[in-house]
This record gives sequence, structure tokens and C-alpha cells, in this order.
Amino acid sequence: MAILEDYDAYLEDLNELDDDEQQQKNSNNNCLYIVDESLTLSNFHVKKFKDITSKVENLFSLGLELTVDNDPDAQYQFTVASNNLLLEIDSQIFNLYNLIRDKYCKKFPELESVIQDPIEYARVVKKIGNETDISVIDGLNLAPAILMVVSIKASTTSGKPLSEQDLADTIHACDYVLALDSSKKRVLDMLEARMGYIAPNLSAIVGVTVAAKLIVAVGGLSSLAYTPCNVKLGAVKNANIGFSNVKTCLLGYLEETDIYRSTRPSLKRCIGGVLPNKAVLAARMDLTKGDPTGKWGRDTLDTIRETIEKLQEPPPARLAKPLPAPVLDYSSKKKKRGGQRQRNSKKRYGITETRKLANRVQFGVPEESYLGAGYGRGYGILGQAGLKVQRKLPAKNWVC
Repeated sequence: MAILEDYDAYLEDLNELDDDEQQQKNSNNNCLYIVDESLTLSNFHVKKFKDITSKVENLFSLGLELTVDNDPDAQYQFTVASNNLLLEIDSQIFNLYNLIRDKYCKKFPELESVIQDPIEYARVVKKIGNETDISVIDGLNLAPAILMVVSIKASTTSGKPLSEQDLADTIHACDYVLALDSSKKRVLDMLEARMGYIAPNLSAIVGVTVAAKLIVAVGGLSSLAYTPCNVKLGAVKNANIGFSNVKTCLLGYLEETDIYRSTRPSLKRCIGGVLPNKAVLAARMDLTKGDPTGKWGRDTLDTIRETIEKLQEPPPARLAKPLPAPVLDYSSKKKKRGGQRQRNSKKRYGITETRKLANRVQFGVPEESYLGAGYGRGYGILGQAGLKVQRKLPAKNWVC
């Protein structure tokens, strides 16, 4: 009996193993292929990709129906759909970038520190693969300096080649990222074309993507037009948690504009005071259809750029100030203000009676001198006119 019980338990274990293998096969069959049969992605990624693709097609159909005479609600709905779709694509690209980075760090862990852009990273990973010699790879399209760094780090890397399955997964994820990037460019092109109907002047100043974010953030173009000029949409307050300081976004969505990013840090505060005002004025111009061509927005952007260039100019060099021309007419005296201060100054620095007597010489009468016998400075008629003054004075007190 004990032998039969052990045999039954053994059969039950075999049945459980068969059930586990069957479940694993079923789970593998549920994985769909996108590019080739060597790679499988989970149902979540495939469903997300199909969902994004269908949303892109629906957005294109909605954008083709959009014209200048459309209702503002339809324009707002198109802007909201475009903005949400762009955010969804960016989120999915970032998730796949993390997946690629986690897998490829086993082969080339130094690459993520050299190339930080997710799209560029996926493109380079797809080109390199398991190759160790970068010089034999064509079509990397990197800057010479970055290509040299990548080649040096690839030759000295501590990583090991990936297995066939991991490499296939990584390359397929790269294809997925590049496909999402092309969909994003299509959405941006459609949004740029249709924003010419919705807000041409605002798009000219801050760009198409930022203009869509501003409109969605406040609930429409009319709400943006009535927004105060000093409000920074999307700004984040200071958030200090413990001993760590979180980076703040003081200007909001306007920090994503090209003109703000291209300005050096010392002048960004000046641009931060001008850009929100011009954006709200452009929204008011678009709301009233003041300039449907967008010329006002382009001219305003040129004015802001000229202001930035003017602020970046070095200060003018200091010129040597020449001396004033001498006065040739000695008969005319310089006019001076009168008053008690002028009288006291004249009395303090004016010539004294003692000096007047010392400067005069009596005819035919020898004058006394400081050293005697005609040597040294003479005293003039000082002392000869019956004045009781001290004759021997230090030479340093005599003023010519």
C-alpha cells in the first residue's frame, strides 16, 4: 500500500509539471510579434502601441476636418487631444528607454552617460548591437567628438555580449521607440499646421507645442487671453524635503521655448519678465483675429531677439576725457558764488598783512634776511614800519 501511495504522488507531481509547461506555452503564445518572430513583447506594450497608433489616425481625421471657420470648441478639443497624445507618446518612449537601458547595460554600461537622449540612445544601440569595434559600423551619424568617446569606451568596456534573446528584445524595443518617435513627429506636424488656424501669433512666439500646453492648461484660447500677464502657467513652487532641494520651475511651460533655452542664464530673468506678457498679448490678438497671418507674432519674436542681442553686447569702452580748452581772455574772471562760506574760504586762504609787508622792499634801505648779511629770504619792510611781529619764522611756513 505504501508503494502504491508513493506511485500516485509521483504521478500527481508529473501532472503538475505538465500543467506548468502548458501554461508557459500558452503565455508565450499570447505574446504578439511586431517586427519579426525572434522577439516577443508583452500584451501591455503591444496594446499600448496599437492604442497610440489608433489615436494618431483619429487625430489626423479630426485635424483634416479643422478649418478657420470651425467652432472654438472643436479647435479646443483638437488641441487637447494633440497635447494628451504627445504626453502619452513621451511617457511610453521613456518607459521603453528604461527597458532598453536596463538590458543593454550588461553589454555597454558606459553608453548611457555619453548619449542621454532616449531617441538617439535607441538608434545607436540598434546600430551597435553586440559589436565591439565601433569603427566598422556605418551610419551612426554622431558628432566626431561623441563618436570618438563612444569608440574609446566601447573598446575598454567591462560589459559582456548579450544573448540572442536579450539582443533581439533590445533591438525590437529600439524599433518600437523609433516608431513612436516618427508618430510624434507626425502629430507635431499636424498640430503645427492646425495651430496656424487656432493661434498663429502665439505659436510664432512660444512654439506650437508650448502654445498647445498653455491653451490646454487654462481651458481654451479665450481663457488664456483673459489671463493676467504676470501669471506663470505651469510654475512649480519650492519643495524642500529634509535636506534635499527639489529643482523648481519658476516660469512654467514657457521654459520649454527655444528662445528661453538658447538664452544664457544671466539673462533668463529678463526674458522671464517679457515672454509671459507677449504670450498673453498674442493670445488676445488671436482671439480677436487681429492678425490671422501671424506676422505680429513673428515681429514680436524678432524684437525679443534683438533685445537679447542688445543685452549681450559688451559695454562701450571708456574714452579719455580731454582737458577743457584754456581761457585766453584773462581780463574776465570766473564767476563765483558769494556768501558766508565763500568769505570764510577767502579769509582762510587769502594773503595776510604780514606777507604783504614781507613782499615789499623800501628803496635805499637794506632789508634784513633770514641768514643775515643778505643771505636767505629777506623780510622786506617787515619790522621797519614799527610792527611788532616775530621776524624769524620757519622757512616751511613761507608761502610764495
